[in-house]
Amino acid sequence: MANRKGVFIGAYVPNHLKESLRRRAAAEHRTLSQEITRILEEAVHGRGLPAGSVDRRNKETTPRRRATDPAPRRRAIDVAYVPTKASDENS
Repeated sequence: MANRKGVFIGAYVPNHLKESLRRRAAAEHRTLSQEITRILEEAVHGRGLPAGSVDRRNKETTPRRRATDPAPRRRAIDVAYVPTKASDENS
């Protein structure tokens, strides 16, 4: 038997609900246990990221650039082009 890191929760589940969960788990290539765990995690912690996504952010990271540098995206050191007198004389 595999080493499991968790606890067994016994509960009565009607057959029609178990079959629906089993079909949904199979459609997502998960086991019934994985599907039930995912549903419980969503219920307790809220919806997570879409399947296959990895959240690489931690609590110390700053928001993405969209939040800190609104459009038009210009850096503080950027300046507009101003022609010099030398370039005006050559024209």
